[in-house]
Amino acid sequence: MNILISAIILIGKILIAVIGLIAVLVAVWFGWAAYVRASIKHEPIEYYRGWDGYWHPISLTHKITKEEADAYQADGSVYLIGYYSEGRLTRVTKILKGAVFFDFEYTYFPNGRCRTVKTTNANGVVKVREYDRRGRPLPDNPKGFW
Repeated sequence: MNILISAIILIGKILIAVIGLIAVLVAVWFGWAAYVRASIKHEPIEYYRGWDGYWHPISLTHKITKEEADAYQADGSVYLIGYYSEGRLTRVTKILKGAVFFDFEYTYFPNGRCRTVKTTNANGVVKVREYDRRGRPLPDNPKGFW
């Protein structure tokens, strides 16, 4: 009986250690990913094929050249234009079939958190969302992402 209890306690300790190790590895991975993202140097204007996430600022993905963007424009395919200032994304314009599908303009707090997002949709409807210094949306913001 004592051997069984000792084995259960040992398994419990091993399980806690494994969970702790996994938590540390995940934290290190997130830290590394944040460092890599922060150290990327951007040109004032860059072109992208896609974007990720429904939070602001959006994450632009699949960087392309200006020539590739021009080819997508001629083909009527979608692409995005990212505008950067001091390493921060300040504006994103999505082009679809040669017209603006959406446009996001960002301002930031000195701590790097998003302060405001001005969104303009394909119909020209403009909404402004504001965030506190910790990046939380203010309660009176418009509903939805657009």
